[in-house]
Amino acid sequence: MTELLERIKAEGYVRKNKNGTTKSGAVNDIRLMTEREATYGAFENAERILRARRMRNDAEFNSACDAVRNLSGRFRFGDLLRGCENRGLRRTALLLLIDEGVLLTETPGRIDDLTMLMVRR
Repeated sequence: MTELLERIKAEGYVRKNKNGTTKSGAVNDIRLMTEREATYGAFENAERILRARRMRNDAEFNSACDAVRNLSGRFRFGDLLRGCENRGLRRTALLLLIDEGVLLTETPGRIDDLTMLMVRR
């Protein structure tokens, strides 16, 4: 399987559009995943992070970054939603901080308000 994946990578990635045309560069990478890695929670997290990338608000991202900068130890995702003006924008910013590796999840599965986080040092 590893050999097949390497051949696919060497040929490059294209996506076939609905109208029959193709677009190159539509895929960043390809990996073999089993049900052990590709859980429903991991899928939902990836979907939410991709949506957060499209909905990025730089002002809220910077505000969330400032809010977590001096935190230490473990804390819950939901703790970072307290006292903010717009919980939706803050939630999006926090998902982006996870995406960029500023925040690390300590609990596996779907990211929700009870997910334990810590700041990467």
